[in-house]
Formats: sequence, C-alpha cells, structure tokens
Amino acid sequence: MAIAAVALSASNASAQNLSSAYFLDGYAQGHELNPAKDYDRKAYFGFPLSNINLGVKGNLNLKDVLFKNPDPNGKSLVTYLHPSISYDEAMKGISNNNKLLSDERFELVSVGFHAFKGYNSITLGLRTNFGANIPKEFFDMTKRLSNQDYNLNNLGATATAWAELALGHSHQVNDAWRIGGKAKILIGGAYANMKMDNLSLELQDPNVWRATADATIEAGVKGFTWGAPEVKEYNDPTRGTYKQVDFDNVDVKSPGPNGGGLAFDLGVEWDLEKQFEVEGLKVSASLLDLGFIKWKKVSIAENNGDPFVFDGFNDIKVKDGPGTKIEDQSDDLGDRITDLYRLQARPGTTSKTTGLGATLNVAVEYALPSYKHLKFGFLSTTRMQGKYSWNEERFAVTVSPAKMFEVAGNFGVGTLGANLGWIINFHPRGFNLFVGSDHCIGKFSKQGVPLKSNYDICMGINYPIGKSRIAKK
Repeated sequence: MAIAAVALSASNASAQNLSSAYFLDGYAQGHELNPAKDYDRKAYFGFPLSNINLGVKGNLNLKDVLFKNPDPNGKSLVTYLHPSISYDEAMKGISNNNKLLSDERFELVSVGFHAFKGYNSITLGLRTNFGANIPKEFFDMTKRLSNQDYNLNNLGATATAWAELALGHSHQVNDAWRIGGKAKILIGGAYANMKMDNLSLELQDPNVWRATADATIEAGVKGFTWGAPEVKEYNDPTRGTYKQVDFDNVDVKSPGPNGGGLAFDLGVEWDLEKQFEVEGLKVSASLLDLGFIKWKKVSIAENNGDPFVFDGFNDIKVKDGPGTKIEDQSDDLGDRITDLYRLQARPGTTSKTTGLGATLNVAVEYALPSYKHLKFGFLSTTRMQGKYSWNEERFAVTVSPAKMFEVAGNFGVGTLGANLGWIINFHPRGFNLFVGSDHCIGKFSKQGVPLKSNYDICMGINYPIGKSRIAKK
C-alpha cells in the first residue's frame, strides 16, 4: 500500500457531479448539484444507466512522472527515477502539493416528482471518494538521491465507500426565493486513511540516514486483518530483528457493512428579476454532503516514533533490463516507503467517526433579456476536505434553441489547473439523453496513456413524465 503507486499510475475513477450541467433547466439530476433546483417536467425516473460518470482529477499528470524511453528500441515509458531523466526535467511539472482525486457516484434508483407543494427526489446509490496528496519533497527525495537532510510532511491518501439513500424536497417560498434540502441515510462499506507526517532524515554516513517518522494507516473494513508481519533485520546487527506490516499478507474475509451515518444537502435560489426587477439575473448556492459516518471496526498500523537507520533509495531498479518495468519500479519504491515508515499493527480494533468532505457551490446566471434561451453563468465550487481540498471557478454559456434541446460550454480554472467542459442534453417527451464532460481528456501517449489527470465523461438516460412545466420566454 504505497503512495508512490498513486504517482506512477492513474486508474479510472468517477468524477464528482457534472458541473457543466448546473445551468440546465432540463437536466434530471440537477438536484444533485443544488437541492433547491426545480425540474421542467412533472416527474422522471431512472435506473442504473441514469448517470454514468468516469474520470479522475488532479494537478499531478502522468506526463509529469512518465517520460519517453531514451532507448531507441524501447517501446515502454520510463519513470522520473530513470537515470536518463535529469533532476530539473523530473521536477519541472511537480507542484508543492500534488493531488489526485475522485468522487464516484453510481445511482441504482433515481426518482423525481412534483407533490407536497414542491419538487421531491428519492435516490438510492453507491458512492466512493478517493484523495491522495504527495508533497514536492517526496519527489525531490526519491529523485535526487544525494547526501543531504530531508523533512517531509502531508504525504497521505484516503478512500471511503458507502451506500446512500437520499430524500430531497424543494419548494418556492415566494416569487423570488426557492429553498431545498436533502436528508441522507448512509451505510458505511469501507474506509482507509494513510497519514505520513513529520518524516525527518538526517545524514549520518554516505547513503545512511538517521530517521524518525510519524505514520498511521487506518482500515475500516469488515473482516480486515493485517496478516503475518514481515521480519526485518536492523542495520545494526547487535539489535537483532524487528517486525513490520507486510502488505502482501493483508486479507479481508466476509466484507460487509461496517458503520452508518447521516448527511444533509442544503440549497437556495434567488431570482433578482422578481425581487428587484433586475431582468434575467439569478443567484444560487448549495452546501453538499455535510455529514459523517461512524465506523464500527477500524484496524490501525502505526510507527512507534523511535529513531532508526535508513539506507535510502540508492539502489531502486531504474536501469533498463529485465525486472525494471514501471510496475516493478513502483513496487520497489513502495517497498522502500514501507521500510522507511516501519509500520506495526496495533492489537484489536477501534471505532472512528469521519466526515464526508463537504462541497460548496455558489453560482450566478444571467439570461439575455432579448433572447432568454441564451444564458451566461459563473459557478464557484469548493471542496472542503483538509489536505485533499480544492476549488474551481467555471464560466459557462448555455443555449436552448429548442424546448427539447440544450447545450453548454464552459471554461474552468482552479487548484487543479485549467480545463474545458461541455454538455449536450436532449430531452424530448418520453426520455432524456445527455452526454458531457467537465474536463476534456486531451492527448494520449503512443502507449494509450492519457497525459493529463483531469479527464472525465458523463452520460445517462432518464425517462421524464409529462410536458415541460417551465415556460420558455
């Protein structure tokens, strides 16, 4: 379980709610972005294909850690550790804090309908959240391999999976104000958190450091066991051996629900045209996933804080030849990180309460008085999750030339870089088909690897009931 593997590979994971759809009237999942939103039909229902969203986001791109093989006959990429990659070249794309993030949502059942003097939604689904933060000092330490002291903080990763039943309601308070909210019942599936702080390496002899570290790994998975530890020898033969967690022996037997919790979404919309006669102007805001999960059984492995001797990364397999594929290099680097932190399993389990990581949306939209089918929008999104926090500002243009058709394009910039987004929403009577992306995928390497970490694709089919309830102006 090495954070280095995160830097060297990026598997598909689902992105957050589709921000490109925020200003669309005919988007059935609008209540996921702001629970105050109304829907332009009497009702809708959707099954598992109602919302599919694949992608990943981050400011650590694969092109920053994978490079073209200098060998003319080499077909595979090489990592930043390869001796042909200079230190300056390896560090060129590395930020002070490098993040890889995802927020997966898979809706099993999704229903919306107008009743009880407002609009109501019921959703049942599965969600996962993942975040990794890798400080620049980590790449400096593993690449430079020179005789100097190091201090490393904020290295970590977290992942949570849960089932969610959400009940939402929104209604019109008066002509200008609309409010909404959701209550969510959460069933915890799995939780893991890796926190590695206060690593200090002080040079003692060439390629030998005196190390102290503060590291903890928490695993809240039913049936989880650390397995048999790995027995290692101290660098000083007079001290004998010590034991540390062997991640090859980690096992999970009979997994299942491991906790529960509650969460809430809150939203508001303010129509300034109806309040102050400012034609075409609306303001809205939402606060999502404000809640917690209490995990029943959490297994912990930790570093005991005692100083020890570490012989560095000076013989990692980075030269060409057998056993030096990217997978081998990342595994080798992961083994060194394990040795560096010397984690030991704590007996038994404990309970723990964790937050979901809330998301704040603030938006302004303006419809042209002369052609209200054309709207301009600004959406600010802030994720509040400690070291895995991020923010993004998105400028959008939405046009609905026909009652059954909407299209939007937007440009976003924020913590994780700049990106382009778009959505096409086709919603005639009887079905709603949409496809879009907040982060266009960009270029691929010859090996088929996306060169940027910000990419996603979202699509789905829903089934509206009734005619449009929102009049076209």
